[in-house]
Amino acid sequence: MNNERLHEKIVDASKVIFSYCMSKTRNRADAEDLSQDILCELVKSVSNIRDDSAFYGFMWAVAGNVYKKWCKKRARINECELDYDIPATTDSEYEAVENEDDIYLLRRELALLSERFRKATIYHYIDRKSCSEIALLLQTNESTVKYLLFKSRNKLKEGMNMERKLGTLSYKPIELIPLYNGSGPNRFWEFMQSRVRQNIVAACYNDSLTAEQISLEVGIPLAYLEDDISALAEKKIIIKDGRYYKANVIIITDECSEEIRRTVSKHHNAIADIIGEFLTDGLEDFKAIGFVGNDFSRNTLYWQMLAFALAVITLYGHENIIDENDASELPETAWGDHAYIWMIEKGSVLDDFIINFSQEHSRNGDRIHSLDYLPKQKGDHHDFYSQRRYTEIFIDIVRGNYEKFSEYDLEAVADMIKKGYVVKEGSGYRATTPVFTQTKYTKAIELTKQFVKSRLDAVIKEMDTVAEKILSEYTPKHLQSQVKGITLGDRFVNAVCVPTKILVERKILSTDWHPLEMPSTFVVLSDE
Repeated sequence: MNNERLHEKIVDASKVIFSYCMSKTRNRADAEDLSQDILCELVKSVSNIRDDSAFYGFMWAVAGNVYKKWCKKRARINECELDYDIPATTDSEYEAVENEDDIYLLRRELALLSERFRKATIYHYIDRKSCSEIALLLQTNESTVKYLLFKSRNKLKEGMNMERKLGTLSYKPIELIPLYNGSGPNRFWEFMQSRVRQNIVAACYNDSLTAEQISLEVGIPLAYLEDDISALAEKKIIIKDGRYYKANVIIITDECSEEIRRTVSKHHNAIADIIGEFLTDGLEDFKAIGFVGNDFSRNTLYWQMLAFALAVITLYGHENIIDENDASELPETAWGDHAYIWMIEKGSVLDDFIINFSQEHSRNGDRIHSLDYLPKQKGDHHDFYSQRRYTEIFIDIVRGNYEKFSEYDLEAVADMIKKGYVVKEGSGYRATTPVFTQTKYTKAIELTKQFVKSRLDAVIKEMDTVAEKILSEYTPKHLQSQVKGITLGDRFVNAVCVPTKILVERKILSTDWHPLEMPSTFVVLSDE
């Protein structure tokens, strides 16, 4: 690592180092001295740092060694000789420093108390409320309040005499992508958008931690974490065992993803070849199903066939599942849907997530299916996702039930025309998407499943076997039962996204969209 890069790293880490020294010394002057010693040692040791990724581990190793030497040096110094021209420190000044240190430690320990203990302590010692008043505020009895205060005093006293170390997530928080493979709306994705929740799960992924330990690991006072910890436990994203919490979903790290990607990359072109063959050789059989829109342009129909192929590949291995609407054999989520849920570290693999699948249901059971090709979209599943009004209006247009549209409805129709989902024809409207009945949709799925099973079975099974072995090595023991299922879901990137990118690069698929056709969306009407 060159000196310029080292300087940037040290500047970024200097505050963290100073906080570390404050927690060790309890005195600002000593903390400043110790910080300088650590920084000097880092500068001197530049030749020992291998690369950027090794910096923080090296930094904390240096910090620990310097601190040990500092402690030994302090222990040997029993007295200090002062020059006559330096005024002696008064007792009141000593008391002020000690009080400042005690206040810092007290605040730190208060931040780690759980809600009931913390509230009782603050009400009594800061707000000066009596036990009877606190009992009313906490909706409990005076005996419980006295117990809470007694336990709080012991916890605070014990904690103030302890060393507390903030975890890696406090200065280097992780960012995760929530993933979902199954039926129903993906409420897990919305629930896990909070970076705080993501880091709580990451904190207790490899180790079971108390709420206080989670607070130290992520560097956030417990008062700000309690609601999220409770919400995560309620949704079974983490599991509580006594005082301890542990993650209940698999996290695939960048390192794990990259190892899987390197190992299975030899299959990417083979899968693209086979899907390309499905598109070109199977087009006439697909059109023969007789759905509305089977006369669309070749490119639009290729994208439609791709949507079926990718859906089947994504769920391949669950032999009892006909399509993504029948996922009853998958684990039940806390929201009542059946799906695998997991998270992946947002890093080097982010660029490979180029496809989104989604579907919305109308009140009568009709469905709007979307496949978003993110590098160049035409249509977006968010146009209908959780937009019940738009979904119902669009389905009415598909069914020809638009005579009684209100002015308010017509505003939504105008927006759909602008986005390309609808065209105006005379006094009526026409959807620009293919439309399947449930029976014809099932025929398309079966046609696709037969092809995938005959041509991709061996490739997918070999890919899954390798990926499962790698993922198992990175997964904690208590989550091993989920590895096989998550492996099937995680094949999405390597068996779906990357081959699609290859097909676009080969120009078998084109992103020069037909102006009056929607290639990324289709409708399935329930049979009446």
